[in-house]
Amino acid sequence: MKVSASNKKKINRNPFNEKLIHRFYLESLYFFASGSNRNKLIPKGLDPKVKASNLNLVVPEDSRPGYRADFTLYFKNYNKEVPVEVKWKASEFKKQNQIDYISAHNGFVVVLEKDVDLDVPIVEINTAEFQEWMAKRIFTLSKDSLSSKDIITQNSNKWVVALRGDISINSFTSMRSESNQPFWAFKNNKYVTSQIFNLQKNDEMIFLFFKSKGRSHKMTPNRPDSIIEINAWAEVKVTEPYYICLDDAQGNYFESLREKQTETRPVSEREWVHFIDFKILEFQDRLSLVRPRGVLDSALTNSSNQSGALTAVPTSVYEDLQSYLKTMSSY
Repeated sequence: MKVSASNKKKINRNPFNEKLIHRFYLESLYFFASGSNRNKLIPKGLDPKVKASNLNLVVPEDSRPGYRADFTLYFKNYNKEVPVEVKWKASEFKKQNQIDYISAHNGFVVVLEKDVDLDVPIVEINTAEFQEWMAKRIFTLSKDSLSSKDIITQNSNKWVVALRGDISINSFTSMRSESNQPFWAFKNNKYVTSQIFNLQKNDEMIFLFFKSKGRSHKMTPNRPDSIIEINAWAEVKVTEPYYICLDDAQGNYFESLREKQTETRPVSEREWVHFIDFKILEFQDRLSLVRPRGVLDSALTNSSNQSGALTAVPTSVYEDLQSYLKTMSSY
């Protein structure tokens, strides 16, 4: 008996597309891979400055150079962009325009399997590490898929952004008045990237602007009895959980506000690079709410000591803060 192939109804054995490798590579460059493994994600021999320790920014699908590579890497003290193409197999890298651009601009290719040799450098991802990453990140990845289609899960994540000093209030106020779409940028460091890749659409976040005693730029942790003075706060709902903006006006907005820069910084030197968009649900300023750090102690110190990084908090801590702010701000 001969059965037609068209009559065999098979399940999809490849439910993932190439974008999954993109996500793995992006997260690994920033925070997932250990130091030694991270070095393997960028091939040797490109240029002495093109190495993991000098990496400043990873931009997905940057079309500014005139060609849209899967990623463009920017390195400190290196004024050239490094384009990267990502494929399942090396043999899939065969489009002539991709080959010509990667070759001409000293880029490279990232693959899960190096089944053929190429005339450009290749990074081969360890499949066991890729599978381990998927196992650890599957819950977040599935929530990302749902939220991207506006399918809201029962419980959104809760976040606090603790900003110490008057300059932060001024920055937030200026942003509100100058932009029709509220946004914020976080400084480029490992703590921020470890948090922001867990941020999802429709998550709730409180920006807390406060003062505390002490002249040090760093807050001492584990002092729940220490007093803070809350001068302003904003509750927001996240509408775009992560992006890079290279437009000079927005891309340099926080560079100029915080560092008092008068000239546009090149991309390879920018510090405030991880952007989010949100809807402001409520904003209160000109306050003086004095209270102990209490259960907020770790969130305040973790966020503030990382230049106002977003910090995940338990729902109970978030709701306690939310209730306090709404109640006390009405007096």
